[in-house]
Amino acid sequence: MHPNIGGVGDASSPMEKHLFAIQSIKVGIIFKSYEPLSSILAYARRADELGLEGGFWFAEAYHWFRHYGYEARGAFACLAAAATVTRNIPIGLGIGSPYMRHPTIQASEACALDELTNGRFIMGMGAGKVGINYLEMDIKEKPPVKVHRESIEIFRRVVKGEAFTYTGEFYSSEMPAISPEQRFHRDYIPVYMGATGPFMQRLAGQIADGLLLPGLTSPGFVRIAQGNLAEGFKKANRTRPEGFPVGGVILCSVLHDGNKARDAARRSVGIYVVNKVKNIQNDEILSSSGITDEELAPLRARITSGKEELTDLITDEMMRKFAVVAGTPDEAREILQGLVDEGMNLPLMEVVGETEADKLKTIDLIASDIVPQLKPAKVTA
Repeated sequence: MHPNIGGVGDASSPMEKHLFAIQSIKVGIIFKSYEPLSSILAYARRADELGLEGGFWFAEAYHWFRHYGYEARGAFACLAAAATVTRNIPIGLGIGSPYMRHPTIQASEACALDELTNGRFIMGMGAGKVGINYLEMDIKEKPPVKVHRESIEIFRRVVKGEAFTYTGEFYSSEMPAISPEQRFHRDYIPVYMGATGPFMQRLAGQIADGLLLPGLTSPGFVRIAQGNLAEGFKKANRTRPEGFPVGGVILCSVLHDGNKARDAARRSVGIYVVNKVKNIQNDEILSSSGITDEELAPLRARITSGKEELTDLITDEMMRKFAVVAGTPDEAREILQGLVDEGMNLPLMEVVGETEADKLKTIDLIASDIVPQLKPAKVTA
């Protein structure tokens, strides 16, 4: 287990000690909710046994993933299953969409999970464009910043249990109070915002308890997000809490056979590229990695042709630029360190592999060979 390191850094002068603090790192595990429930129980149990302080998370999968032979399962059901076999680590949703569920329903699910986990639940909220793109909904008519601001406000009021009436531009709710004796969850459940674009990242700095960055986040994209996050804190005249969580979904395959590990990650990288080009439509995620237009051209051409299988086009160099933590433990640790050095203090490792056994081995190696040797980053205090 990685030590929870705090305090000031070992700067060489008193001035530097005022400028920098040591960033605590908590590494978690995340899966999409298309994994078989029997495997989910095995992965969650292993993460808890190994004491991975970043927790066990789910990203809600949608039926779009049937293009790749994966069946979507409801994330809240998956989280409940994981909660039953864990005792110590956080359980997190990364993320649920307010476009899919009214914020009062999101709050009801979150309260149940917080009760089930004895206060270990973390709510993640984000647009989930891969899902809403296939609904009869125009996101331009319901812009994400306004939708999430209203959703988080309603969510927090429901969780708190006090009577309220809320009328917003997109959501409204009238809720009677509930006595403390009838509430078995915390009065405040942390909300982390899943944010890809600059406006949502700034909103996270204004109102959220943490920031979650998308798949294929590279060190360059972390830097961009940190700047947007800082602007949000400033706009809200809000002091950034020490250790404010900056997480990210990081594809991960770690084995002593580095080639096998990298090969196991290629298909997932391709799926993410398709998602970014076709659904998310945010080129900054890709371009901030340092990947060139020449490298992306054949991938875009195949997507434009209607084919969505890119595995054979994903090179080792592309994966390295996208900060895919794939290879031997030493190789993987070096890649992850690059993200940590930019201030990512909650890397959520999306474990991929050919078999359940390979995925469990990756989780083992994350805990034994990677987390203990990560070097905390110096961040502006």
